[in-house]
Amino acid sequence: MDSRPLGTGVRLSGLGEVSCGPAGPRRGAGNCATSHDGAAEARRPVAAPPARRLVVIGGGASATAVLHQLARHADARPESVTVVDPRPAGFGVAFGTTDPRLRCNTSVDVTSLRRAGQSDLLRYLAARGWPVSRSDFVPRALVGQYCRERFAEARSALAARGCRLRQVTARVDTVRPAPGPGQGYLVTLNDGGVLEATDVVVAVGGDQPRLPEALRDHADHPDLLVGPYPSDRLRALPQDARPLVLGSKLSAIDAALVLCGAQRHVTLCSPSGELPAVRDRLCRPARPAGLLAGLRTLDPRSPQFDLALTRLLVRAVRNASPRPSPALGKQFGTEPEALRRLGTELRQTETGANAWQSVIAELIEAVNDWTEGWQRRDRDSLLTRFRPLIARHVSAIPVSSARTLAQHGLAGRLAVRRGTPTSLAPAPGGGWHARWRPDGAAEHYTHVIAASGYRPPAVCTHGPALLAFGPAACSADCDPPPTDTRLRLTPPGGGDPERIWMVGAAGGARTAIVNYLWTAAAQADVVAEALAAAT
Repeated sequence: MDSRPLGTGVRLSGLGEVSCGPAGPRRGAGNCATSHDGAAEARRPVAAPPARRLVVIGGGASATAVLHQLARHADARPESVTVVDPRPAGFGVAFGTTDPRLRCNTSVDVTSLRRAGQSDLLRYLAARGWPVSRSDFVPRALVGQYCRERFAEARSALAARGCRLRQVTARVDTVRPAPGPGQGYLVTLNDGGVLEATDVVVAVGGDQPRLPEALRDHADHPDLLVGPYPSDRLRALPQDARPLVLGSKLSAIDAALVLCGAQRHVTLCSPSGELPAVRDRLCRPARPAGLLAGLRTLDPRSPQFDLALTRLLVRAVRNASPRPSPALGKQFGTEPEALRRLGTELRQTETGANAWQSVIAELIEAVNDWTEGWQRRDRDSLLTRFRPLIARHVSAIPVSSARTLAQHGLAGRLAVRRGTPTSLAPAPGGGWHARWRPDGAAEHYTHVIAASGYRPPAVCTHGPALLAFGPAACSADCDPPPTDTRLRLTPPGGGDPERIWMVGAAGGARTAIVNYLWTAAAQADVVAEALAAAT
């Protein structure tokens, strides 16, 4: 793959001349065909197969899943593969941490770069002496190393077939049609470079933390951390720091684990004041509950939809449990105070009184399959109604993390508040003043950490380019790029799909719950098969 400015004349359309003989095709001679009966036939020109030049935009786990599965296709022989990502390939935001306290909230069973058979991550860890089972939640750093090694293996496997795989440490600005019919694509970079491609995979993740509007004028304040990663920024805070974390979900949980683990006193806050639920596994079900078939019988427009959905989930939990379980209402904490509720749900998990976790993996798959291809507004409306019922449980935290948080709460190092400050302003002399009601007294915090999640990937289809990237080009109101059933970008005005595939978080046009490696692995299988067939 070439990264030169436009006008350098890099060809996309051929592999050069090929000759055939006893050793098979070779570069550098005229095209030919050989007889199969031993008699020489007159040589006749034949068309050389087009050279396939693949550009993969993004280098995290979803991109690695595509390359890992592509390399497993013996007939996959692209001429070149170029991965574009400013970060080291294989890690991404999710698995780029090195802190052992930060664990996956999905079990080893569904944290894998491919879906067939036993978890590939389980095989990888077992081969290296890690005593893990399919239900374990492992440190995210281990998954990052797993992805990194599988990336290197894919590079070696493709290199053995004559394919050069390299990484360009830049960001993509646009993907445009190359001049001339059938000439592929031009991928423009933020450093001024241009890559030429016959095929493009978009596997960018959401790497821009959400910043509350009240803080946008202070984005460069030295006592504001926008996002909790990399976590070494948190560990570098002064020992007497008293930080306020905006958020109470997964990013905020990570911030609390790191900060409280270093003996800081931390306050989490969010409009709901709720922490995620607690689980000790997220695995493929041994006995599927038939959720997809059940969902397909429901009508989201019906006024009875919420009741029908609740009944469906209750039946699914009962059917999935291998033994009698408590009534569903007794499997959740009901305390209004978050840390007390965490303690209740921790005990329920430790005693096996939360059979609901047996259906979550199937539920994620069923929701994704059921809503595939829906209009965005219809799917968003459904998820808004779903959220109060299942969001805490889809995003539940590992029991070990919950136990640690509960200990920090008991020690007085962790507090969780319902609501967010009505005002946040830099304090004279450093830190922040927070007011929790307009007429209330100002409370001082040494630092504010914005940890309320990440924006969807900034990639959209408006403008003259096929795809534009980055917050300067894409607003929060932009729809995700539309794709067909095989994940290929479809032109907004209609027409044949492009040879551009959207996977992982970038595939939000067809997939409701995207931040899930098991989903990305399924998408990678579709894309790798299509790419292998083209080479």
